[in-house]
Amino acid sequence: MKRTSKIIISALLIGMLLIGIGYAAIQNITLNITGTAQADPSQSNFKVMFSGEPTVSDETYIAAAITDEINGAINVIGLTEKGQTVSATYTVQNVSTDISADLSVSKTNSNTEYFTISSKLEKTSLIAGEATTLTVTVELTKVPITESVDSTIGVQLIAMPVEPGQEGTSEGINGSSQIPETTLALVTNDNIGDYIDLGNDIVGTENTSDDWRIFYKEEDTVYAILADYLPASEVPESAVLDTNVKEYPYSVWSNTDRDTLLNGLKNEDNWSLFINEIGNGAKAMGAPTAELLIKSYNAKNGTELVYTDYPTISGDLYVPYTETINKCDGYWLASPLEGDTASLMNVDYVGHVRASYFLNYTRSIRPVVSLPSSTRVELVDGVWSVEQ
Repeated sequence: MKRTSKIIISALLIGMLLIGIGYAAIQNITLNITGTAQADPSQSNFKVMFSGEPTVSDETYIAAAITDEINGAINVIGLTEKGQTVSATYTVQNVSTDISADLSVSKTNSNTEYFTISSKLEKTSLIAGEATTLTVTVELTKVPITESVDSTIGVQLIAMPVEPGQEGTSEGINGSSQIPETTLALVTNDNIGDYIDLGNDIVGTENTSDDWRIFYKEEDTVYAILADYLPASEVPESAVLDTNVKEYPYSVWSNTDRDTLLNGLKNEDNWSLFINEIGNGAKAMGAPTAELLIKSYNAKNGTELVYTDYPTISGDLYVPYTETINKCDGYWLASPLEGDTASLMNVDYVGHVRASYFLNYTRSIRPVVSLPSSTRVELVDGVWSVEQ
């Protein structure tokens, strides 16, 4: 009897162990729901528009109107005195339900010689339902006027949608996505000395905005001059000019004769690489003529110099360095000395406009690019760039 009882107890213990192992093997169950969510843009949710009627400073000289919700008109007539200004003020409203707006302004002016266009926004950010004013001012900046002059002007207000609370942040008016204020215009002699970006890096600063400066405008042509001496290593082989880059990093001369030097500077085919990025009827030479130099100087300074009088000129546009740089003390001009077969005009670091022998190895060159006077340019961060 005792032996039989022991067998039954052992069997029960084994059964319990098997049940415990079975419960431990059960796995979790996960129920999944998948799908998509979508939101579509609707321009009707973001709306910035003109409202009310514009006001003007003097109805004698200026008229303004709203032609529809996003277009206005301005007309200025009869200005006669230098410094005379008139203005028109427009009301702009953000009528969106829940989207804020960052505002910026760009302007165009086809006659910057006589007119200046400016604008002022009372606020540069608008929350939904908020309004601001945009004032456009026109100023006559030059007299006398011998005949009627006019300008085509334009003002464009850009409204950028931004999340409420993010007005004026990196996503709005102060961010990289903001359209900068620009001015589209024609070059005038008031721009002489300004930097102009022609899209090529010549002086080796890894920046194309400091290579060229506006030099002169005449009836059909605008001229730009290299802002610095041209490195001798950049002189095209086709110009057949003599250099010694190691000993004279900037100097150019002729070991042959004066006419070789002159032709090397004046032949436009030699300098075509300087206009590859420009097109639009651009041409290039290796140096300005003495006549062009003095026209530029007189236009900028209100003088009446004559280059054959060997004048002395000043200003960093005309005299980039006031001392010898790398054994170079001036730059050549593409004009021969009259009555002489061996000398070419040049400008030295003192500003003397004079003549030098063609073998003079202390002179550099400053190429000149010419553009049609109808070429339009855009002012961005203080530098003019050619409209593409």
